[in-house]
Amino acid sequence: MQISFVAKAPLNPVNGDDATISRSTVAHLALRAAKWNYIGVVFRVVIQLIAQIVLARFLGPAEFGYYALCFMVVGVGYLLAEMGLSSALIQTRSLTSNDIQRVWTLLVISGLFGAGLLAAFAEQLAFLLGNPEAVAYLRFAAIPLFLQVIASVALALLRKSLDFKRIQLAQLTGMIVGQVFVGFTLAAILHTAWAMLWAWLVQLLISWILMFTQVRHRLVPTWPQGINHLSWFGARALTTNIANWLIENLDNLLVARFFGARSLGFYAVSYNLVRYPTNHLVTTLQSVLFPTSAAIQNDHSALRAAYLATLSLVAVATVPVFISAAMLAEPLILVLYGQEWKEAVAMMQPLALAMPLHAVTAVSGPLLWGMNRVGTESLLQWFTVLCFLGLVIVLGLATPVQLAWVVFGVYLIRAFLLVLTVMRILDLRLGEVTGCFRGPLVLGCVAAGSTALAVAFAKVYYPLIQIGLAVVIAGPLSFALFWLVPGWVLAPGLARVLRRFSGRLPRFVASRIEAIMCEHEHRREKR
Repeated sequence: MQISFVAKAPLNPVNGDDATISRSTVAHLALRAAKWNYIGVVFRVVIQLIAQIVLARFLGPAEFGYYALCFMVVGVGYLLAEMGLSSALIQTRSLTSNDIQRVWTLLVISGLFGAGLLAAFAEQLAFLLGNPEAVAYLRFAAIPLFLQVIASVALALLRKSLDFKRIQLAQLTGMIVGQVFVGFTLAAILHTAWAMLWAWLVQLLISWILMFTQVRHRLVPTWPQGINHLSWFGARALTTNIANWLIENLDNLLVARFFGARSLGFYAVSYNLVRYPTNHLVTTLQSVLFPTSAAIQNDHSALRAAYLATLSLVAVATVPVFISAAMLAEPLILVLYGQEWKEAVAMMQPLALAMPLHAVTAVSGPLLWGMNRVGTESLLQWFTVLCFLGLVIVLGLATPVQLAWVVFGVYLIRAFLLVLTVMRILDLRLGEVTGCFRGPLVLGCVAAGSTALAVAFAKVYYPLIQIGLAVVIAGPLSFALFWLVPGWVLAPGLARVLRRFSGRLPRFVASRIEAIMCEHEHRREKR
C-alpha cells in the first residue's frame, strides 16, 4: 500500500515507483518548505540563544559543562540507536505503511537498548570522560536518548512530505515550554545542570507528541523484517553520521576528558554561541535539500542549480557575520554572559571562523545523500576524522584554545574535499563554484574593516558600544555595495532563486536582483 503522510501535496510519488514529479512541483514545494523553515528558524535561534545565556548565567561554567557532557553523550547514542533509518525513510522513493511500522518497532527496541546501556554504565562512562561527578546526570540522560530515537520516525515523515510548517510549530512549542518556562524556573531554584536536563526532556516530549499527532503512524509493534532496502541505506548513513559526530564533537570530548567540566563549560558556551545560528541555518537547508535532491536525483541540471544557489546563500549569510563575530568575541562574551565567562573569548575566535566552512560542508552532504552517494561522503568524513586525530597527536595540544584552532583547520579540509567531490559528480566548473564566494568575501572584507574601526574607536567604552558601532558602520557600507555593484554581492544562481520572490520583495531589492540577472544573461550571450 502506497501512502502519503499529510493532506498537503506530498513530495513522494503516490502512483507507484515509476511516478515522476515535475521539476516545477519540486521547486514549489521546496521553496514553500524553506519559507516555513526560515520563519521558524528565526524564532528558534532567538529563543535558544536567550535560553542558553540565561541558563549559563544561572548555572556557571562547571554545571553548564555537565549538561554539555550529557548532550554530547546522547548525541552519539542517538546516532548509534537510530541507525540511519530516519534518513532512509526520507531517501526511499517508495514507502509503505508496513515499512514505517517495522522501522518504528526496530527504533523502539534499539532506543530501549541504548537507554538501558547508558543508565547501566553511566558510572564507568563518567569516569572514562574524567568527570565522575556527572554519573547521576548521565543516568538521567537515558530518557532524552530514548525520546529522541522514537521521535525520529514522525520527524522523518514530516520532512519527507516537506511539511516544515508543522515541524517548526512543534519544535517551537517544545522549546518555549521546555527551555523557557521549565528551564528558567528550575535554574532559578536549583542552580544545577538538573534544570537544563529537565527542560530538555520536556522540550523533546512536547515536540514529539505534536509531530506524532500530524502523521499518526501505527505504534503497534511488528516483526522488523523486509526492510533490507532501508537498512542498507541506513547503515551507510550511520557510518557517515558517526564520522560527522566525531569531527564535530571530538574537541568537546577531549576538553571534557583532559581539561574538566569547567573548561568544557567555557568551550561549550563559545561553541554554542556561534554554532546555534549556523546549525539552524544549515539544518533548515539540509531538511529541504535532502528530500528535494532525492526526488530529482537523476536530474543533474536541476541539482547543479540547487547546489550553487544553496552554496551562495550559506556563504553570503555566514562569511561576513562570523568574521565580525571572531573580531568581536570579547565584547560579545562580556555583554551576553558576563565577566565570569571571559575565558571563553579566545576559544570563540577560531570557532567563529570555522562556521562558514561548517555551513558549506552541511549543504554539500545532503545533496550526495539525495543522489544515493552516502558511501562517498562517508569515506571523506572518515578521512577527515583521521586528519583530526593526526593533528591532535602531532601537535600535542596543551590548551582548549589550541584545540579550537585545530578544529578550524579540520573544517577547512572537510569543506574543500566535499565541494571538490560535488564538483566532480555534477560536472561543475571551478568558476561556477568560486563565483559563489566572491560576494561573501567582499562583504567579509567590509565587515572586517568595519569591526576593526569600531573596536579601535570604542575600545575604552562599554563593550555593547563596540558591537553597535560595528553594525552601524558595516550596515550602510554593505547596502551601498549591493546598490552600486549587486553582482559583487549575490551570485547569479542565488539571484535566480530570489527572482521568484521579486513581487514580495522591496522594489529596490527586486531591481538589484533583476540587474544581476540581466548582467548574467548579457555575459552568456557574448559567449
